[in-house]
Amino acid sequence: MITIKEVTTKRQLKRFINYPVRLYKGVKEFTPYLYEDEISNLTPEKNPAFEYCDFKLFLAYRDRKIVGRICGIISHYANKKYKRKRVRFNRIDMIDDIEVTKALLNAVAKWGKEKGMTEIVGPLGYSDQDKEGLLIEGFEYHNMFVTFYHFPYYHEHLVKLGFVEDAVWNEHRITIPKKIDPRWHRVSEFVKEKYNVRMLKLKNKGKVLQNRVVDVLSLVNRAYKDLYGYVPIKEEQMHHLAKQYVPLINLRYLHLVVDKDDKLVAFGLSIPSPVFALKRIKGKLYPFGFVRFLWALRKSKHLDLLLIAIEPELQNTGIINLVLLEALEHAVEDGIEYAETGPQLTTNKEANDLWKHLEYVTHKKRACFVRKIKNGF
Repeated sequence: MITIKEVTTKRQLKRFINYPVRLYKGVKEFTPYLYEDEISNLTPEKNPAFEYCDFKLFLAYRDRKIVGRICGIISHYANKKYKRKRVRFNRIDMIDDIEVTKALLNAVAKWGKEKGMTEIVGPLGYSDQDKEGLLIEGFEYHNMFVTFYHFPYYHEHLVKLGFVEDAVWNEHRITIPKKIDPRWHRVSEFVKEKYNVRMLKLKNKGKVLQNRVVDVLSLVNRAYKDLYGYVPIKEEQMHHLAKQYVPLINLRYLHLVVDKDDKLVAFGLSIPSPVFALKRIKGKLYPFGFVRFLWALRKSKHLDLLLIAIEPELQNTGIINLVLLEALEHAVEDGIEYAETGPQLTTNKEANDLWKHLEYVTHKKRACFVRKIKNGF
């Protein structure tokens, strides 16, 4: 018999966060999440996104043993923006038993129906900066810092339960060239002169937090506003995200383009991939993992490409070449072997075309699924 329990205590929250680490023990493709970040993300008092979200966490038990978990989220902002009544599910993990999957999704759907929702959709988070999308291709590759890894049976269960795809994302692996094509330099110099823009270099991370976080994430809001399910980031949440990501930033891979008035018009952010470092410390920085994590991070030969954004009226001007060229130059100097993009919507041709002049493969796909809420699955 499967029993569903709502997470209401700190001990249960700890079990909720740790469950995937147990489920995927020995699976080399799985990368644990930072435990400390998950505590912050899933505690309403610590995450500003819950000003516009309701959420519940559920654990599935069989014979007193945890066999699954799921997070339910109602984003009132997203529902108002898109004129829908949807409850989201996220952080879904379970054993290979469709009855467990059904029970978890039923718990979220029932709660959503009580709140007036008519559809259940996911995996989607409390914002676009949360992990989203269910892996449907590329199970032989490890997940990024900003994505989930899933067993293939997750997809099979959702399809059998009547879910259909609502959005699909590509993920690309880009091979870093040994030498940069001179055409990159010629195009970049032309763009600088034509649009009177330049690269801005920051010398310490404190300035990222003090001076540029709001600029950067406000640009993301403008550039991403029409993408699937996007919810704008409020200023308080910007600082919440900065606390999680700034410690991981190598300033060589933060690329800022400003105009003649020093206004930010484009940027790119990559980080040396922390996935192998996270494996070493099993997702926990404290009490002893922080030093090992930073050491492993410095040794990484892979990049996670987290964000690229361009002022909407300057898209398709070639300004992105400045960001990509500087990233390539530093990657070549540092002996980086390859870079991985985060999920890019298959409908976002401009984003997927960014890599057309580089050697790359589309090695993973993930999707978001939706279903009407009925009287159970």
